[in-house]
Amino acid sequence: MTEPWELGITEAAGRIRRRELSAVELLDSVLDRLQDTEGYAHAWAFVDERGARAAAGLADGQAAKGQFGGALHGIPLGVKDVIDVRRMPTEGGSDSLRGNIAKDDAGVVRQLRASGAVILGKLQTHEFAFGQGTPPSRNPWDPERYAGGSSVGSGVAVAVGSIPGALGTDTGGSVRNPASVNGLVGLKPSTGVVSSTGVLHVSHTMDHVGPIARSVEDCAALFDGMVEPQALARLGGPVSARIRDVAASTRLGVDRRMWSEWGVAPDVMAVVENALSVLADLGMEIVELRLPELDLALHASVAISLSEAARHHRERLKRSAEGYLPGTRVMIETGALVSRDEVRLAWQVRTHLRAYIPDAMARAGVAGLVSPTLPAIAPLASSMSSELTASVGENSLAAALRMLSAANLTGMPGVSVPCGFASGQPIGMHLMGLEHSDATVLAIADAYEQAAPWRTCVPVRVLPAVTGAAAS
Repeated sequence: MTEPWELGITEAAGRIRRRELSAVELLDSVLDRLQDTEGYAHAWAFVDERGARAAAGLADGQAAKGQFGGALHGIPLGVKDVIDVRRMPTEGGSDSLRGNIAKDDAGVVRQLRASGAVILGKLQTHEFAFGQGTPPSRNPWDPERYAGGSSVGSGVAVAVGSIPGALGTDTGGSVRNPASVNGLVGLKPSTGVVSSTGVLHVSHTMDHVGPIARSVEDCAALFDGMVEPQALARLGGPVSARIRDVAASTRLGVDRRMWSEWGVAPDVMAVVENALSVLADLGMEIVELRLPELDLALHASVAISLSEAARHHRERLKRSAEGYLPGTRVMIETGALVSRDEVRLAWQVRTHLRAYIPDAMARAGVAGLVSPTLPAIAPLASSMSSELTASVGENSLAAALRMLSAANLTGMPGVSVPCGFASGQPIGMHLMGLEHSDATVLAIADAYEQAAPWRTCVPVRVLPAVTGAAAS
């Protein structure tokens, strides 16, 4: 029998609305699952059980009167610990912020509450989302492997079932990266449709708050609950109502030569090729589209993000530099050394790519660009490099950024959807679309998922290697 924690966001919300399940029952099941898995997963930085119970009780009281706050009414969610939640710690994985309590909700959290969500707590992150250090969160598929980018706790918690959906932040892939590694769906939205107020920024230009969930349908539902009301028109309305509206004749572009230049491993390439075959069988046309200038994105992204990071952290470093990890300080100090001319050139590259990519897509008649999300399976944590200057094909932060940063730089939406396995590890397929075509990329991802469904929830209890590690 399915336990409530195993339900997807959409199904659980429907049951709560039909009074077949209470918000308190759902929360109790999620809390039990959290207790069962957290000894292994270490996904949570802070759990507000008391506050969540009060919010779930209030949701049930409203439901009894036929009143519903929104589409996420009674759904418990987790929030990456660089996003403010009122009266909860915002420590950003850093000793320099120990004991820092948020005075107000971030804009996206306010929007989630307005949609009826129950905020359970805060999820682990790399320090200030810079990818440095080693958060305690563990990969559900293999305890020895990297568990994902800086939204690591968000990915692990959703994967093991200790929360049905979570918020992450994505500066150069840190929503899509852990989604891919953990066998989940993660969306980097179009620029400006989700509020970024109340967020500890790496870069206010590159950062995007995005949802992570177990299915495309659930990712879309969570995204709708995050979107600013004034942004709905730019998206053409709620996206969850349109994820089944994809034309069979949709054309998709691929640049296989770029995959090779990015160092995509043969086994990953084979899995993504199989996924493309599924899309082709649905009637979609896969066309080769050379986009060599995409390789400019990483360099411009790093220059912009690190120069902005230096400004964001200047005052805090003056007060508590000793609380920062050495690797984070090096990245911020590198940002301070980026010259005005280099930043100006990076912005020129951004302007160029924002015109070049949509124009190339229009000339080819494609609605989206498809690639692997990451170039290889999750590397062993012991061999993972956090250097930004590593070569292609290495187990490095740079390899992940090279694949994904174009969406952040241009403001285009990007979604990672599970598409199979290599060496027992999940592989993600990445879809990038035109700005404000979030519904389109989600619809293409959903069409694939419906045709070739993959189990995206990873119960620890059924994975022998993980269960043994947890028991030890």
